[in-house]
Amino acid sequence: MTFKHVWSDRWSDPRVIFDGLSDDYDRYRPRYAQASLNRMFARTGPVNTILDLGCGTGILTRALKPMVPQALVIGADPGSDMLDQAAVVDGGGGIDWLNCRAEELAVGENSLCLMTAAQAAHWFDRPAFYEECVRTLRPGGTLAILYNNRVRGEPVAEAHERLLETITPGYTREYRDFDVAMELSCINEASAVLVDREVWNWDLTFEEFIGYVRSTSHYKVACKERSETEVITAYADALGPLAQEDGTLRVPYETVVTSARFG
Repeated sequence: MTFKHVWSDRWSDPRVIFDGLSDDYDRYRPRYAQASLNRMFARTGPVNTILDLGCGTGILTRALKPMVPQALVIGADPGSDMLDQAAVVDGGGGIDWLNCRAEELAVGENSLCLMTAAQAAHWFDRPAFYEECVRTLRPGGTLAILYNNRVRGEPVAEAHERLLETITPGYTREYRDFDVAMELSCINEASAVLVDREVWNWDLTFEEFIGYVRSTSHYKVACKERSETEVITAYADALGPLAQEDGTLRVPYETVVTSARFG
């Protein structure tokens, strides 16, 4: 079985999906709830080798490094544009950067204590990826798949999803609604599957929200059909009435960490 990204016909070439978006991606994407990361490490125990897969510009990778300063931390991504940005932002902070795909990890057998994949697993051919997890994780090693999800039904999130479904050909808000825990439970070598959730609020200006929108692959698709000015105007019309008294937008998020132990 092969799981494809359910709306993008470019799913099979993740090397180019985010080309040209790396600056906005690093600047405007939400970070992951620290409480979620704390609990993740409490479950994994001591680690000395971490691979953050589909790391993009290294948002999660940079959050992990100070939590385990003595560990070898590797950020891996198939997109050279994203990795170039990651290296610049890291500025020699002790993280190694590796260009590879989830289905062909450029690391040795039983070499990893912890593998993370944040906001990325929906791009993978996951059966092939899970085989690589079995190959590369040490006995007792942990795979953690993380997502920052907008809380559905909240006003800004709902307006955003409705607009995306209107202006982005083929987009559906269910595009990455796959059951991570179920998939991990089906892997013979995986056990102790756990889902951890942390709800938090992201308050940002309209300009920051548009920066976030510009960082997405959806935006690239929408701008093939209409001008950037038209897209931004549509967002202003949809979100303007939802601003708080100080002019900011409040977007409730949930950081979801689904983990399993291998071996």
